[in-house]
Amino acid sequence: MTTIATRSERVGRSRSKREIALVVLLSGQLLGIAALQYYAWAKEDSLQLRFYAASLLAIAITTIFAVWARKPWAPWAVLVTVSLKLVVDAWNWAEDIDRALIPLSEVINAGVIVLAFVTYSYPAGDRVTRGMKVFFGFVLLLAGAVGFWGYFAPANVEAALPFVVPPLHARFLGAMYLSGATFMVLGIRARSWSEVRVMVPMIAIWTGMLGVVSLLNLEVFDWSIKQTWIWWAAYIAYPLIAVWIAYQQKEHKDRGRSARISTPLKTYLYVQGAVVSVLGVALFVAPDAMAARWPWPIPSVLAHIYSAPFLSYGLGSLFAATRRRWLEVRVPVYSTLVFTVGVLIASVIHRDLFDLSAIIGVTWFVAFAIASVTLAAFASIAALRTTR
Repeated sequence: MTTIATRSERVGRSRSKREIALVVLLSGQLLGIAALQYYAWAKEDSLQLRFYAASLLAIAITTIFAVWARKPWAPWAVLVTVSLKLVVDAWNWAEDIDRALIPLSEVINAGVIVLAFVTYSYPAGDRVTRGMKVFFGFVLLLAGAVGFWGYFAPANVEAALPFVVPPLHARFLGAMYLSGATFMVLGIRARSWSEVRVMVPMIAIWTGMLGVVSLLNLEVFDWSIKQTWIWWAAYIAYPLIAVWIAYQQKEHKDRGRSARISTPLKTYLYVQGAVVSVLGVALFVAPDAMAARWPWPIPSVLAHIYSAPFLSYGLGSLFAATRRRWLEVRVPVYSTLVFTVGVLIASVIHRDLFDLSAIIGVTWFVAFAIASVTLAAFASIAALRTTR
């Protein structure tokens, strides 16, 4: 794993004020975590809540040690700890356990996050580090589970999701998450940062927006099931870590020499990015209106949830269009192809739910067919996607 050093280590071995402040804030979090232990073991008869509480306590203590001892994995531990604590705060607010202390908790959490970003220096380099690959692996676990159950066993999708959705919705989500799993597999196999430069911000947008949407729809979550806790832990930790990775790599300059992307591919990415970004924004700001106009029956909460991956695909495509080399855009091209083909197949399977006499139903099939054929052409024909 690439060595991660605090900025104070550049000038000496004494701990900086930032390190000390980080230890103090993390120690302050222990008070809330201790309260969680009391509630989990004395007030609730929930095995999963007790497991979560005990795990969080162990992780928090380990993190304090890592920061004080200047372990190379300290910043990763800090981000995981603060994310898991934020999940507790969301549960506290949703279940109205003890909301009085939440403002203080959020001040501490914000301080921990800021210090995690400014205290540690992760030298920008042109390789995908072991730490990044471990992170991609954790994202893959969730994406693969939702993708498998949603697409291939839609009747049992609640095994991976905290809510039940009809089969077409399950397969639609499954296609999205199989695409996400493809992103992660390719990210794990990647060697250079240039290969995942577009992918990491897309992770942050996708998972971060799902976290925001979840906050806006707290009432749909059942906190008595483990899927809800996994959902919240993922969609708080994943975007936070992805943003931290991108922030640490902000100084990296691509100096590689490989085939440049062609004008047709660049143009397609701009068009796809613009169209899908508009769709994602519309789903987020007006889920009721979009649900009423969707090609098949859909509740507004699912329209809200769909906004997250669509914004990720849209903004990711626009970002990819600004890159110069095929190496930098091949991961989003391949992964988006998995999504479009998966959605097209699912739509054909459930075609009886579409009103093909309406323009929106026909447009849906035509749009995904065009996207699938075009992306497949770019993915398979080198002369079409690159130029000398």
